[in-house]
Amino acid sequence: MTTETEKPLFRFAHISDLHFSKVTWSPTQFFSKRWIGNCNLLLSRKHNFSPERLTNLFPLFHELKIDTVLITGDLSSTSRKEEFTQALEFIEGLKQENFKVFTLPGNHDHYTKEAYRSKLFYQFFDESYAPSSAYSLKKDKFTLTPLGHNWWLLALDTALATSLLSSSGLFPADLEANLEKALKEIPADQRILMMNHFPLFSNDSASKELVRAEALQKLIEKFPQIKLYLHGHSHRHCIADLRNSGLPILLDSGSTGKKERATWNLIEITPKGCSVEVFKNQDNPNEMPWQPVLKTHFQW
Repeated sequence: MTTETEKPLFRFAHISDLHFSKVTWSPTQFFSKRWIGNCNLLLSRKHNFSPERLTNLFPLFHELKIDTVLITGDLSSTSRKEEFTQALEFIEGLKQENFKVFTLPGNHDHYTKEAYRSKLFYQFFDESYAPSSAYSLKKDKFTLTPLGHNWWLLALDTALATSLLSSSGLFPADLEANLEKALKEIPADQRILMMNHFPLFSNDSASKELVRAEALQKLIEKFPQIKLYLHGHSHRHCIADLRNSGLPILLDSGSTGKKERATWNLIEITPKGCSVEVFKNQDNPNEMPWQPVLKTHFQW
């Protein structure tokens, strides 16, 4: 029989890399990186992604008693207003279904220098997760929000506009200093869920990695209250328990916007630990679109 202490405190859906897209035929695209993104859309991404079908998650989220949806970036493909509008409609749909939603930008959401300079992402999406938050993703590049039950949500914005063939991020030294100062203000008995678009470790080329990731790793090691690190970017699902190395449990949701082999994580947190259940979309049209394929349990 389930005891009171075993009941879940939170049930999060962790989704990422939705890649809403809208091809532009405007000649102005050739004055920015967007022409490469449009070529990719036409030749590959448009055929491999179908984020408009993500509304089929709504009834499943209700069935699974999800209370909060965490989106770790890349809502758009080339950071166009039309793409952000599509993503916003999806998020507003989640909110209308009474799900809390927290999101942050990925490299595709700061795709061009103009989008990054004008902070276009934040014209559509929250820069802080609560009116009382002392920190803003837009201004401070991080925000800390109490979730209740001695848990905090920490989100980072480490994305930036990059050169033509790069999709890297940056954890700058000033963000490191400010974040360490903020983390010191959180009591040691509190727990933290951190989310960022970029992974702590990368198996890809240097053009896709988080610059100064080692500095972020060392900072996280100083604060064992950080229990979970959620990210996207790689489009490859992964669960890694690095607590024996002084780091948290790392969760890559994979890409949830893909037509095939899309994935997302159901994270259930209890006072004693958490479980992570992986859902994958099915290629067989006669089956339900999302099926659980793996469940892992962790104790604090």
